[in-house]
Amino acid sequence: YDDYAHHPTEIKATLQGFRAKYTDNRIRVVFQPHLYSRTKLLLNDFAQSFGDADEVVVAPIYAAREKLDPEISAEILAKETAKHHPDVRAGGDFALIEKYLRDTIAANDIVITMGAGDVFKAGEALLK
Repeated sequence: YDDYAHHPTEIKATLQGFRAKYTDNRIRVVFQPHLYSRTKLLLNDFAQSFGDADEVVVAPIYAAREKLDPEISAEILAKETAKHHPDVRAGGDFALIEKYLRDTIAANDIVITMGAGDVFKAGEALLK
């Protein structure tokens, strides 16, 4: 699945819906933060958004129109999320994320790519 959610409230709502529908499946989220400024401003809210997921993989931040901000990164978001979630990792680039998912996927897993950037490419690669 792919979802455009890129704000903490949207993430929570989307994952609540998936959890209600797939009560017994492992829900795996590949989340790509959108914008350095938004990720930094809402860091704590993002970190607490993934409660209904079983696993969270954080992709690199989709910068769009912004310049690199060394004060925020996928690694920082993953570290903060780990304070609230037992299974989270910064996944590296999309090739590494795809390899990780291929190596660890199980038959009934639900994989959701989530974000406003190009994270959908990671999900599409799994379907090939």
